[in-house]
Amino acid sequence: MLILLYLLQISNAEMLRRAAGDDIGRTGGTEAGRLVDWSLLLANQVHPVAMVIFGVWLTTIAVLLGRGLPLPRWSFDGPGLWFSIRLLLEFLTINGLVFVGSKVAPGVLLGQIILYLPYFVITWGWIFQRVDLVGRSQPGLVIKLCDADPNKSITSFDYYHTSINNLLSKSKQPTVVGVSRAGRVLVLTYLGMLVALYAVVFTRILQLTRAVV
Repeated sequence: MLILLYLLQISNAEMLRRAAGDDIGRTGGTEAGRLVDWSLLLANQVHPVAMVIFGVWLTTIAVLLGRGLPLPRWSFDGPGLWFSIRLLLEFLTINGLVFVGSKVAPGVLLGQIILYLPYFVITWGWIFQRVDLVGRSQPGLVIKLCDADPNKSITSFDYYHTSINNLLSKSKQPTVVGVSRAGRVLVLTYLGMLVALYAVVFTRILQLTRAVV
């Protein structure tokens, strides 16, 4: 899953670059200009360096695992933590760019949002399984997966399935609920970000519709 997140992150950065355009350094001192410059700073400078570092990191992990060598937990948590940070940074950027439509190419931001959605749900799947499954005596102490089969033991796949299913489900009931205080805060954050993404997608579609009209 970390390799998949790595590939999605490369695609996300390219779409973010297209969404912001090539106006860095020429956007002036306005709030919109600073937001575009910030987006391009992430896509053009921070992202390439991070992708080289974690590309080497993940390749090393794959080689060592292929040789049957045991790896410490932090070797997996490092990339996962970075992808989680990028999850938040891109979330804030996407929500900001929707308000500067004059500086964003029509349709490009919507495409970037749609591409961000699989990255969003997979990263949250990793976060859920990391806090509830890894290093725990048993799963279900932090969060509860409502769509998991009660007759089978919880596996890593169930957390990714729950995260994705919550995005696609037509039911008003969430597929994951918090058990502990930390779990409730985590689930509330996840659902809040998901609702915000729905709102951004709807707003962007409305903007495009008005532009055509």
